[in-house]
Amino acid sequence: MEAIIIGFQTVFSDPITLLLMLAGVFMGVVFGSIPGLTATLGVALVIPFTFTMTAVQGLSLLLGIYVGGISGGLITAMLINIPGTPSSIVTCWDGYPMAKKLPGEALSIGVFASLIGGLFSSMVLFSIAPQLAKVSLIFGQWEYFAVAVMGMAIVVAMVSDDIIRGLIGAVIGVLLAAVGMDNITGVSRMTFGNWQLTGGISMTALMMGLFAIREIMDQTIDLHNVKEKMAIGRISLMPPWKYLKGTGKSLGIGSVFGSLIGILPGIGQNAATILAYNQARKVSKHPEKFGHGSPEGICASESSNNAVNGGALIPLVTLGIPGDQVTAVLIGGLMIHGLQPGPLLFTQNLDISGSIMVLYFIANIVMYIMMLGLMKLFVRIINVKLSLLFPALIVFCVIGVFTLNNRIFDVWILVIFGLFGYILKQLNVDLAPVILGFILGPLVERNLRTGLVSSNGQFSAIFERPIAVVCLAIAFIFLAYPIISKAIGKYRSRKVAAEHE
Repeated sequence: MEAIIIGFQTVFSDPITLLLMLAGVFMGVVFGSIPGLTATLGVALVIPFTFTMTAVQGLSLLLGIYVGGISGGLITAMLINIPGTPSSIVTCWDGYPMAKKLPGEALSIGVFASLIGGLFSSMVLFSIAPQLAKVSLIFGQWEYFAVAVMGMAIVVAMVSDDIIRGLIGAVIGVLLAAVGMDNITGVSRMTFGNWQLTGGISMTALMMGLFAIREIMDQTIDLHNVKEKMAIGRISLMPPWKYLKGTGKSLGIGSVFGSLIGILPGIGQNAATILAYNQARKVSKHPEKFGHGSPEGICASESSNNAVNGGALIPLVTLGIPGDQVTAVLIGGLMIHGLQPGPLLFTQNLDISGSIMVLYFIANIVMYIMMLGLMKLFVRIINVKLSLLFPALIVFCVIGVFTLNNRIFDVWILVIFGLFGYILKQLNVDLAPVILGFILGPLVERNLRTGLVSSNGQFSAIFERPIAVVCLAIAFIFLAYPIISKAIGKYRSRKVAAEHE
């Protein structure tokens, strides 16, 4: 409670913070609503420009983009059946059929569901984060090692279509994080004689290359395609009750599922929306309407979509482990101000941790008012040609990366990892394991080596720590289950084929 009070005092003591929040939400909705320009891209693009701001001001801008970007994807998902962000795919299933008949009502229901999911997860953030931070203070090296391994394992298993490709991505991320000076022995590693690599690979340059440059390269192939124009009618600030009636269960299921899944490291919105949608359909009195413009389906998808945000912030601020891709990039926004996310953030920087919780709560309210009040303006912005938008984004990427350290070398890192990310996508290697490997790799290595030193080289010492054992068991289950289930499926198919012969 103390952190929340201090957070409110910090946020409302500076009017610039609230103005940056408004700007962030606006930018986020634009990035989220244009297919390809995701919330992750928006946060990565803006991080370098927060260097000259205070930590709270920078976080206000970044969290605004986060909330606006995740919710903004529903606009194109409903109006042209193309999700603005990958997490809005499920919204297409009911949003588009309803929007063909009632575009204003469909959009207002979607934004309302986003608000409910966001506010619910902010309450979860208020209540769980301080308690989890206290518990995490008793964590030792083995616990942090096991939690980081569990986070990578969950991401590899849940995000990747092929677990082998997912493991390859995670290993690539760990190897990239190992470049530079060993933080324990001080020995240079994998620098290949280049002194500029002794400080490691710039996280901001790598993130912007993998997300911004790679996405622009991927979408330039389709620039010649004619872009469908969007138009809407009147938007009400509150969805009509006759459409909201009966959606309470869907809103509750989406909010709870989204918040809980967001807490699990690295899973993100996609899994949450699908699970919440399927569960809402099971308990609905009219499951046959799902997929044909059901308000319940829209509410389940959008409430879970935004509820993940608050849940994902919990492991970020308490353990230093991101809950989804956006919070993985958001770590760069903290580190750029010399802040290390984790349990010490609650003890040494109570104003920062409290501000994060308060800013997220305010951002959801701002998002709701702004999206419904300025919906026609957002639709006009979305109709801008990508051939005009992409060159501007490239310029922002180069300027942002260069001004951070005044090094042209970082611009080369941006370009190289843009090309590298494009190649990985063509090879169907998901970027989520790469990013999590890059962020969690040093945490795994540092705590494993420290734990081995403290136990005289005995790895068996980890089995004396129950929390660490449980986390490693969960990691093993997530990695082994897809392999075992695939083997069982092949065995059954061979058995059926043999019986038919």
